[in-house]
Amino acid sequence: MVCVDQPYTRSILHHCKTVLRRNLPTMLNLSITIPEIITKCYVSLMIEYKFNQYQPFLFDASVEGCQFLRSTPVDPLSKYLFNIFQETLPMVVRPCPQGNETYDILWTMDERLSPQSVPAGDYRMTAHWQTYDNETIIKVQIYCSVRRKGIFRSMIEW
Repeated sequence: MVCVDQPYTRSILHHCKTVLRRNLPTMLNLSITIPEIITKCYVSLMIEYKFNQYQPFLFDASVEGCQFLRSTPVDPLSKYLFNIFQETLPMVVRPCPQGNETYDILWTMDERLSPQSVPAGDYRMTAHWQTYDNETIIKVQIYCSVRRKGIFRSMIEW
């Protein structure tokens, strides 16, 4: 995990790091203070797949975050992502106004929440939160790899 485009003018980033744990999923550790009340926030999320370089893959969307949290999403992919974040980050997924507090986030992706059929390879997810006047609150890039299951299929391709 990398927090990019720092320093931020509308927030204070305390730490942004990845915690590797033996025989357990990797944990993302983020602490950010937003000193002002936010009533309108734009969120963009992009998932990219690496061929020779990262290219848009499955999801590239931008929504007004406060409106998105007030009403349940309709399309299946937004609903899927909303349910993941609602279950794993309940302190953040709540209606606006947000802010005037410190968000300490320890997040890990539970295996039962991950999609069942995703092509093997390297992925980058970029999440960008910004205010109504286009000031970045935080921009995070998360890198991950998806492996094929089973030893025989991978040994045949050697």
